[in-house]
Amino acid sequence: MPAEQRLLLVGCGHSHLHLVKNVGRLVEAGYDVTLVGPADFDYSGAASGIAIGVRPRAEGHIDVAALTHERLTHVHDRVAAIDLAARTVRTDSGATLGWDVVSFNIGSVARVPHGIPIDETVVPVKPLSSLITLHDRLDRVPIGRGHRVTVIGAGPSGVELAGHLAVHPHVDAVTLLDEGPVLAGLPDRAVRRVTTLLTERGVALRCARLRAVGPDAVILSDGARISHDLAVLATGLAPPLLASTGELGGHDGIPVRATLQHRDHDDVYATGDCADFLPGSLARIGVHGVRQAPVLLTALEARRRGGTAPTYRPPAQVLSILDLGGGTALAVRGRWWWLGRTSLWLKRRIDRKWIDTYRA
Repeated sequence: MPAEQRLLLVGCGHSHLHLVKNVGRLVEAGYDVTLVGPADFDYSGAASGIAIGVRPRAEGHIDVAALTHERLTHVHDRVAAIDLAARTVRTDSGATLGWDVVSFNIGSVARVPHGIPIDETVVPVKPLSSLITLHDRLDRVPIGRGHRVTVIGAGPSGVELAGHLAVHPHVDAVTLLDEGPVLAGLPDRAVRRVTTLLTERGVALRCARLRAVGPDAVILSDGARISHDLAVLATGLAPPLLASTGELGGHDGIPVRATLQHRDHDDVYATGDCADFLPGSLARIGVHGVRQAPVLLTALEARRRGGTAPTYRPPAQVLSILDLGGGTALAVRGRWWWLGRTSLWLKRRIDRKWIDTYRA
C-alpha cells in the first residue's frame, strides 16, 4: 500500500458524521484524517420545532467534538478559501491546511433572490445557527400584542415554519409569501389539504413578487407593503460559495460524478447540499447526504486499496415528512401522502433513531 495520505474533511454534515464515526476504517486504509468544522451539529429535520421553541435544542444536537478521538484531528474552524493547485485550504483563523484527498460536506445556506435587497435583521432558514435565534426573538414580544411574522418562500421549510408560527402563543399574524405555488411538486390533494390547514390557522397566503425586504415590512413589486415585526427567508437553499484560486464549483455547487468525485479532480469529493450531482439534479434534503455517506466511506477505502470506485444511485422515491406544528405532520412519498398525528410520530421516531446513532 502507498504511504499514508492526508485526508481533509471540510464540514460536519450528514456524510462526514458517518466518516467520523467510522474513522478507524479510514485510518486502517492508510489515511491521516483531519476534520475542519464546528464542534456541534444541528439536525435540520428538527430545525423548525427547535427554532419555534416547541422542541428542545438537545433533540437535534450532536456533539461532534465528543465523537472525535486520537485517531482524528478536529480543527474547530471554518474554511474561508481553497487553493486547488497547492492542495490547501485557508481557515477563518488564518491557518493553512493541506491535503492529498479532500471531501466537502458543508451543507447549504438560504438562497437570496437575485437583485432583491434583504435587511440583515431577516432570519434565514440556513445556516441553522441563524434560524435557532428565532426562538429568542419570538420571546421578545411587542407591548400589547403578539408578533406579526412574514415567511418568504412557500416551499417545505417555509410551510413548516408558517404552520408552527400560526399556533405560537406570541404570534398574532402570519403571512406566507411566494411568487409561485405552495409546496410546488407535491401531490395536488396534499397541497390543498395543507393550504386549508394553514388558512384555518389564520395564515395569510400571498402570491406576489418581491422588491425588497426591510426590517419592518416587505415591499412587493407593485409597491404594496406587508408590515411585520419579524421576517424569515425560506426561498430555497444554495451551496455556500467559497473563495478559490482554482475551479472548484459555482452557484449550483461542487460538480461531482456518480462516484462523488469532482468533475475535473479525482482527489476532490463532495456530498450533500454543497454538491452538484451531475448525473441528475438532487433536492437539497438531508436524505441524500445520509445515503451518500456509506458510498463516500467505501470510495475512500477503495481509493487506497486499488478497488473499483462505488457510485451513488439516488432512490426513485424518498419519504419526506413536514412537521406543521400543532401536533400534526405531512408525510409524502411519491404520490402517496398522509396528514395527521401518525405522520408526526413517524418523523420523531426516524429523527431519534438517526441522531442516537451519533450520540457519543
